[in-house]
Amino acid sequence: MARNRSRRPWLERLPGRRPEADFQWRGKEVSRLEGFADGVFAFAVTLLVVALEVPRTVEGLVEVIRGFPAFTVCFALLMIFWNAHYRFFRRYGLEDRLTRFLNTGVLLLVMFSVYPLKFLFGAILTFGSTQVPHITTWSELRFVYTVYGLGFLGIWLLYLLLHVHAMRQRHRLQLNQAEVLKTREQIISFAINSVISASSVILAQLNLSSILPGYVYLLLLPALVLNALIHRRLVLTVLAPDSAQRG
Repeated sequence: MARNRSRRPWLERLPGRRPEADFQWRGKEVSRLEGFADGVFAFAVTLLVVALEVPRTVEGLVEVIRGFPAFTVCFALLMIFWNAHYRFFRRYGLEDRLTRFLNTGVLLLVMFSVYPLKFLFGAILTFGSTQVPHITTWSELRFVYTVYGLGFLGIWLLYLLLHVHAMRQRHRLQLNQAEVLKTREQIISFAINSVISASSVILAQLNLSSILPGYVYLLLLPALVLNALIHRRLVLTVLAPDSAQRG
């Protein structure tokens, strides 16, 4: 039997190498807006390691290794922000005035959040080191929770507003029903992140417990997974009739 030559090479089937199966990418090329944003995200990653220098002793190398978990978490969070930015501009390709304004706010808060992230996770995840940030009192911890929560709240709210803006443009963008559902899923996920971040700030100000403002973020995973599963089922329901007609 002859091999099916219409199949895509394995390299083109990797994530990010082609548009999504159920969402038309309206952003075809990398715009100046995205290029500038990529530069800002790259600079933010640079700030995570700017204080590091090549160790000259084994003890110095051990200090760098101890700080690696904190760097990994901060890097992962920045990549989550970047991926949300990338997906928005690939899916919708918007570059109007409101989009540029909200995008500027996202980049500003991403740059602002780098050092609070580095401080917080450096204090939590760097074990046995004498060169890490120290939080000695509840008032200091409450201040860190507040700064961290407000930074996250601002970023997620701006992403929420970007997607609400895209939803309002759904007729001009010609979003189909499945794409509208996926956009709604993103709006709800950003709303969940915003509510959890705001809850952390409120709990810190209420002075009820020193651990509740941190542990409240554990609610993110089940809430986001549930939201994704619900909308995935709705999208499959919408796509099922189309698949049956093509069959």
